[in-house]
Amino acid sequence: MRRFLKTKALLLLTLIGLSILMVVPSIAQILGRDKDLPAWITTTFKSRFKLGLDLQGGLHLEYSVAVDEALENKLEQIASELQSAFKEKKNVIVDAQRVGLDRVDIKFADPTQIATAEDDVLGIALSDMERVDTQDEASGVIHLKMLDARLAENRSSAVSQALDTVRRRIDAMGIAEPNIYPKNRQIVIELPGLSDTTTEIKAARKDLIAKLRPILLAAGAGQITVAESPREPEAFKLTVPGTTARELLASAFKDGLRNDKLNDDRLGLELEILADDAGAGGSPDVVNLRISEAARDKVLEESSDFRRLLKVIERAAVLEMRMVDDETPFGDTGKPYLRALYEAGMVTEGMGIAVNETGDYGNEKGFTVKEPYAFYARERANLEAFFDNLPPEWRLPATHMVAYGIQPIVTRRGAEPEAIWRTYVVKSRAEVTGESIVTANVGFDSQTGTPEVNLKLDRAGADRFEAMSGENIGRKMAIMLDDEVSSDPVFNDRIPGGNVRITMGQTPGQSVREAANDLVKVLKSGSLPARLVKEFEIRVGADLGKDAVESGFWAFVFGLGAVVLFTGVYYRIAGVIAVFALILNVLLILAAMAFFQATLTLPGMAGIVLTLGMAVDANVIIYERIRELLRDGYTARAAIEAGYDRAFTTILDSQLTTAIAGIVLWQDGSGPIRGFAITLLIGITTSIFTAVFCTRLFFDFQANRRGFDRVSI
Repeated sequence: MRRFLKTKALLLLTLIGLSILMVVPSIAQILGRDKDLPAWITTTFKSRFKLGLDLQGGLHLEYSVAVDEALENKLEQIASELQSAFKEKKNVIVDAQRVGLDRVDIKFADPTQIATAEDDVLGIALSDMERVDTQDEASGVIHLKMLDARLAENRSSAVSQALDTVRRRIDAMGIAEPNIYPKNRQIVIELPGLSDTTTEIKAARKDLIAKLRPILLAAGAGQITVAESPREPEAFKLTVPGTTARELLASAFKDGLRNDKLNDDRLGLELEILADDAGAGGSPDVVNLRISEAARDKVLEESSDFRRLLKVIERAAVLEMRMVDDETPFGDTGKPYLRALYEAGMVTEGMGIAVNETGDYGNEKGFTVKEPYAFYARERANLEAFFDNLPPEWRLPATHMVAYGIQPIVTRRGAEPEAIWRTYVVKSRAEVTGESIVTANVGFDSQTGTPEVNLKLDRAGADRFEAMSGENIGRKMAIMLDDEVSSDPVFNDRIPGGNVRITMGQTPGQSVREAANDLVKVLKSGSLPARLVKEFEIRVGADLGKDAVESGFWAFVFGLGAVVLFTGVYYRIAGVIAVFALILNVLLILAAMAFFQATLTLPGMAGIVLTLGMAVDANVIIYERIRELLRDGYTARAAIEAGYDRAFTTILDSQLTTAIAGIVLWQDGSGPIRGFAITLLIGITTSIFTAVFCTRLFFDFQANRRGFDRVSI
């Protein structure tokens, strides 16, 4: 082992130099000094380790995937394809309906036609399902049941697809260094460094107080004391000794104070005066103020795209094209559904619902729809509550449903149009869905210049769209996004090619262009297989992250100091060599994390501290073996040689058992557990290298000297 010492030393020095250059950009970035580094370092060493959510603050979200909805959508798709297959290949009309979460029933009007149910039409379903209860087939009903293995696979696939979709959406928004991973049927999203609500509101409050103080001083206030609320970031208490605080506010804001609302351009945000000076003990010189809800929303809408990001993540982006049905008579009434409801007196005054005839539409080449009705309300909840509370005999059959969309309507002469919710009666089964989308791009209406979204469908979707348009010339189609009607064009002719245009409405807090861009990002990333239900949300502020960094750093320093003190005192010069190996070990761990662009978390820092203890264990094993050999009469050179050779197997065995545990934690753990496992596995590798190779190199240099006959250990 004493051969090629200079070559080994040169390689070690090169490794140390490269490790330092790998780590410096990461440390400089954390300290905010990366711009002070020479350009050749930042351009050459681009890989850096990241700080986790618990160290720099940010957003932690947990969503559960509604896998049952994914199963329902899968079965609905199979039922639709079966109906189309029987019609196209056998010229037989069947009614295929989903039953529960694992079954599709195919009903034949003529039981003798059940003989047409051959593999060429059932093949699209039999890869996932099997025929059951065959005794019912004599009555013209085929029961198909989803295989248990396929059920489990579809549930797992729903979570996996949702995970990929969410990851693509976040990447499309340009969020740096997200951490997204599955946990059972949940998706965990960690966005380190993302601005959070509390931080934004506190900053707005601080700015508001800075603007308010000079206005009140100019109005005659002698002294002003402000106490900020620790629990409500938008609230604060204003004390003006020797005056009546409310009267001072009224004097300073003569035109801006109305009904305990303070709205003045000099402040930029609206303030609320809390009733009866809540919490002030009735003192007239004290008044409690709070940023109003509208102003709070304004701050958040303008801050870091935080809310916009959440909307993009949670948006199902389920694109469905359904036929509008304003013609089919409801029950025995002989009238279309909405008209029948209105004329039966089901809509009464005080419900907040208006009923209008929307005007005839149609095409002379096909159908003409006369006197269609629609219900209108300012709130969608009003309409939903009305239809949910109807008696059973007045509810639509399973083949139809009520859909809702926004329509701009001028409610007062000379006023701007208002966004009013309206109803559509549509068929329950979607003819075309978002799964058929090939491309999605933002375009502009040739006449108005308004942004719109242009879609291109795949071949199967284009064929279905062409058939749907050809069979329904003159009728309306509802283009639905996330259970909301986006537009309702009339088919004027058969439309080949699968080109679809979606017109964009107004979205609160967003321009039409931003809404179109967000929709394209969502559609390009794919629609979610089922809804995401937010289970947990926590926002870690930058102050908490800073405290975590400091406490973790000092824990690391104290742990390293204790180890250094023990080894230096107990093993003398050999202990100093071990201390150098420990410092080199930490450097190599950080360099490896930067190379692999790993995330450093608080548990990860704990893993580094644990690694240092394990590295000392390796040196202790070697040094104690050398001591034993010296006591047995070995020369110093022979004791070093034999001590390292015999201890290596023991060190390797002990580290391998720990590595196995680390691999299990990395494979099956999540979040902080994975961070701990990663640093532990890297630390095991560097510990073996520094304990066996680096420290031996120092001893070999000593043993290579003439007259070497004693080792300080």
